[in-house]
Amino acid sequence: MRFVFSAEDEAFRQEVRDFYTKELPSDWYGGYDERDEQHAFIESVRKKLSAKKWLTMSWPKEYGGLEAPISTQLIFAEESAYHRFYARDSGIGYLGPAIMRHGTPEQKERFLGPIARAEISFHQGFSEPDAGSDLAGLKTKATRDGDDFVISGTKLWGGHLQLSDYSFLLARSDPTAPKHKGITFFIIPAKTPGIRCEEFGNLGGGTQNIVYYDNCRVNAKECVIGEVNQGWYLATTLLNHERVVIEHAAANQRQLEELVTLWKAQGRDKKHDALHNVMRNKLAEIAIQIETCRMLAYRIGWLQSIGQAPTFEASEVKIFGSELTQRFAQVAIQVLGLYGQIDRHTALRKYVLANGRPEHYYRQQIMYSIVGGANEIQRGLIANKGLGLPRA
Repeated sequence: MRFVFSAEDEAFRQEVRDFYTKELPSDWYGGYDERDEQHAFIESVRKKLSAKKWLTMSWPKEYGGLEAPISTQLIFAEESAYHRFYARDSGIGYLGPAIMRHGTPEQKERFLGPIARAEISFHQGFSEPDAGSDLAGLKTKATRDGDDFVISGTKLWGGHLQLSDYSFLLARSDPTAPKHKGITFFIIPAKTPGIRCEEFGNLGGGTQNIVYYDNCRVNAKECVIGEVNQGWYLATTLLNHERVVIEHAAANQRQLEELVTLWKAQGRDKKHDALHNVMRNKLAEIAIQIETCRMLAYRIGWLQSIGQAPTFEASEVKIFGSELTQRFAQVAIQVLGLYGQIDRHTALRKYVLANGRPEHYYRQQIMYSIVGGANEIQRGLIANKGLGLPRA
């Protein structure tokens, strides 16, 4: 299958490129630093994007969207990733669509407008210390008490509560129900009494949260999304939106271009000894895999454009894209040799090659096969939904 963009699409691509060239600093590294000043800058750019309705271009017009065609959405996602700007947060990317489908009219009024205007942000409370890949094994409880629920439990990862206005989470509301039933989906204010978080560093140089819900009392009518005890089905729809990404292909394309530029600047393209031939072949293999990843993502867009909802196809993109990033991180380090071990923050800048990004990617890439559902789980989904194999 050959995917072709129209002249109008390519004109829009150039418009997006011009926007990022204007708005992002020439030395923009990417949105990996959770310091307050970095967060404030990212939010300021996102507000400019929201003013153009680019953040919610896929949404219906009644909710602040453009009802843009799939091709336009793909281009925006691709260019944002290429320019290393994370435009699609959880509210826009998957929580908003879930509210459109399952929320009450009051909840749609309360959340969708502010999400579209980039006025509110969310922490995701899905994974737990003992329930990450096995999400349905969660232990956070939601006990009914009249018009309220009382939530108790612990969540891990999922963003930064201290930078969020709300936390959306899954909690077990019926402990007697089967594993994938008796789960309810909540959105609660981040300042709800009883919520607290602790911060810890990660291998990528950023920070993560452990969030505690200590008997948080919330109103059921305001905070439950969808039906009580039916939150698992809402969550799976949300996760399919989360897994459908084109970012891996575009981000790796940018990294490859920069590495090849360095390779040529060092004159290594003129060398044909055994070592350089091996490295040249490895870079060529990565280039082919990037294009394969892009085609898999484009196929998802094509399926959506003809009215089909991707299921196992989303898992295919997630697996291939995440593992491509991991393979490329290792190749990039090999290309740089010992220089690939130098942290970009060192004072000895003359030893930092490719802006130190390969070393950073090498540490950060480990998470990609885990977040959004571990790849082992995704392979099970492909076997079951795609190949029709029975569950073990």
